[in-house]
Amino acid sequence: NNEWEFRFPSYDLRYTRIIVNEYIGNSVAINHVVVGDASAKETQIPTDADILSLAQNNILEIAAGDIVRATYTDERTQNQGGTGRLLTSELQATYYNASIAPIAYDQQRSGAGGVTFTPKSLMRIDPGERVTIQVTDYDRDQSDELDEILVEVSVNNDAPIVLTATETDAYSGIFTKEVDTAGEEMDDRLVVKQGDRIYIRYLDEQNTFPGHSVKRESVVYVNEPTDAQIRIVSSRMIPRPEGQAGLPTPVYLPVDEGDVSAVAFEVPLLVEVIDPDMAKDDRSQITVAVQASNGSTLLVDCVVSSQFSDLPASTERDEALYQGRFIGQIIMQLGSKDSPALVPLTIGMPRGLVGRTRLPDEEEDGDLGGLVARVLNLSGEDQVLLAYKDEKRATGEPSLLRANAKLVSNGQLHVTDREYEDAVEQLHVGEKLYLRVYDADKDISDERDEVVVEITTELGEKEVVKLFETTIHSGEFTGSYQLIAAEKPTPSNSDDTEPKIESYFGDVISVSYIDDTAATETGELSVLHEIPVVVGTNGLVSAFTKVFNDEELAVETKFRIAESYFELFKSHKELGRDEDLGRDLEAGRRILKEVMEDYPDPKYVPRIAYLRGQFAQELEQWSEAIRSYELLLTQYPDHTLAADAQYKLAQTYEDAGDFDEALEAYVTLAATYPKSPLIASVMIRIADHFYKQENYKVAAQVGEKFLEKFSSHEYASRMAFRVGQCYYKSELYTEAGTSFDRFAKLFPEDPLGGDSMFWAGESYRMGNNNQLAFRRYNRCRWDFPSSEAAKYARGRLALPEMIQQFETEANSIDNDN
Repeated sequence: NNEWEFRFPSYDLRYTRIIVNEYIGNSVAINHVVVGDASAKETQIPTDADILSLAQNNILEIAAGDIVRATYTDERTQNQGGTGRLLTSELQATYYNASIAPIAYDQQRSGAGGVTFTPKSLMRIDPGERVTIQVTDYDRDQSDELDEILVEVSVNNDAPIVLTATETDAYSGIFTKEVDTAGEEMDDRLVVKQGDRIYIRYLDEQNTFPGHSVKRESVVYVNEPTDAQIRIVSSRMIPRPEGQAGLPTPVYLPVDEGDVSAVAFEVPLLVEVIDPDMAKDDRSQITVAVQASNGSTLLVDCVVSSQFSDLPASTERDEALYQGRFIGQIIMQLGSKDSPALVPLTIGMPRGLVGRTRLPDEEEDGDLGGLVARVLNLSGEDQVLLAYKDEKRATGEPSLLRANAKLVSNGQLHVTDREYEDAVEQLHVGEKLYLRVYDADKDISDERDEVVVEITTELGEKEVVKLFETTIHSGEFTGSYQLIAAEKPTPSNSDDTEPKIESYFGDVISVSYIDDTAATETGELSVLHEIPVVVGTNGLVSAFTKVFNDEELAVETKFRIAESYFELFKSHKELGRDEDLGRDLEAGRRILKEVMEDYPDPKYVPRIAYLRGQFAQELEQWSEAIRSYELLLTQYPDHTLAADAQYKLAQTYEDAGDFDEALEAYVTLAATYPKSPLIASVMIRIADHFYKQENYKVAAQVGEKFLEKFSSHEYASRMAFRVGQCYYKSELYTEAGTSFDRFAKLFPEDPLGGDSMFWAGESYRMGNNNQLAFRRYNRCRWDFPSSEAAKYARGRLALPEMIQQFETEANSIDNDN
């Protein structure tokens, strides 16, 4: 009757599809489809509800994958013309694919005394430990209360135990259940033994994959001893292909090449430990010791990680945790055992290392922040030893495992400029050939090491030269060689005292370096550079002038030129080049004259007067310098150069020998420009003048005022010491001793600290205060034992009055006891 019926076993399905593979005609017409349970005579499709009537009720019927769209028309808006706008928002209806996982918690105590719990993925437990089952299924958050779900727990193939998991918080959709284990029958705990597997399951009734109800499953392993494996992972620094810009790429090799791993110096040292019985959760750690042959040692806290490995990616489990793979990284640095293991973190050093390094005597929870890093100091001939104690083994006996590695580095040869920074592509006869070799494994001692480079030319020159390490443990070797013009070079005639290479125009120089400990298959690497010597360059002479569109820029440029001539003038004067002085003076004054003629604006007069005064002052033409400075001060007292001019005027009077006028000018500067930074220099000059005039009391008073106002000045310590000297020479010994004590208190790190203690003792001794004198002499030799002052202090302690004071002090201590 044109009806077909198909019967098949029951399946858990969310979707059904009918496929007609063969038919006659252009198409297949199906009028009606019924899907149901034949044995129970129940029909699923079509449904009991009238599909058309669902649109008429007040219930929104949705299915997984539907998009629910809400719309609202805002009729009153601020749009131009008062037009309305349509607001929409969408929400996709779906089911969540539930997950089940075993977890545990780390407890951390905060500084305020609170305790925080950090969840961690659990893979293995020992009998007696707790397993927390965590199910994430947002579909089962069905009320505003704490909902509950059922989970199953079974050991190996035993019958499952049904437990109830409770939602952690309202609306969280995360459910947990704690399961306690035991090695023997105890209360209602789950009995397990080594090697068992604990299966946890949850029935996910609604989901999008696979689309029907399915049991989600995970497993916890009961720990059993395993034999650990350790290694130092071989590494290489792969340079970029020729022609491509960028830095070399660090690479870790998946398989070691032999018993001793070869590690690149530029790549962080990677240690790997495979020990499943220690990998209980994703926060598990183990500690290994790494030591260089020179004795430098670090401890490395290795963490569970799949980085730098070929472990397969898995969505069901953490492969590194399952395999028990721990890794840690260490920064290597050239050095010796005595080199600091804690260094500043520079731009070129690697960041984001896996694991944590610490010194053998350092606390486990020490935090370095982000400014310093721990390094393993080693040299090119050192081997690296890795040691790990495997506490749990199949034999039942602990074992200390070891692995070794050696440092390898491919030597790099560069022909550079004189700064040893940028590479050069051609050379010139008469100039120098600068060579730089970077080869870390050639740093083999605590001295400046050396490497050998061969230099040859097409014309027949051949020299074997040495490059020396720039500093101890730098691994960088440099050298320079003069290019001497010679059409027929003589090989092997270079002298170490005057290294040279004979070449000629149009020659080609070849520089080769052989690295006999390279990271290659043969262990040897030859690097060659060929640099042409240019025949010559075309000279070019051109004349030009400069026309300024902006007057301000033109005047400023001329002032700068005049100031430059003034600086040249001072430099030539210091060097005694009298023939250049007149030329500098004439050129500077000519520039100033051009400014006055070309730009006769009065606003330029102060700067011109100031520069002319400086020229005259350097020439010791005191009258002309005074006139120039006074012109600026009388006509332009508010100019920015006025304070400097007042100071220069006082200097000129002082240099001319008229200190009364200079003192008046200094006082005028302090009164007229009290906020000028030159006040400190003024007070220093005044104090120095009175000190040289042996007017020590006035000099001390000026010094005291200086210390009150400028206690943080760069010369404050010198002025404080000078005050003590002034009091001492004025025979005010008590004030002198107090001043020197104040110096030692305010400037404890100053190089004059030892002298201040000695002179404090001298002051108190001259003031007949032998007790304080005795103590200051002792402080001088105790606090500054290697200073020159300490020698004199020891001599003073041998004086009769100091010996008597020593006996008094000793008797006082005996009486107290």
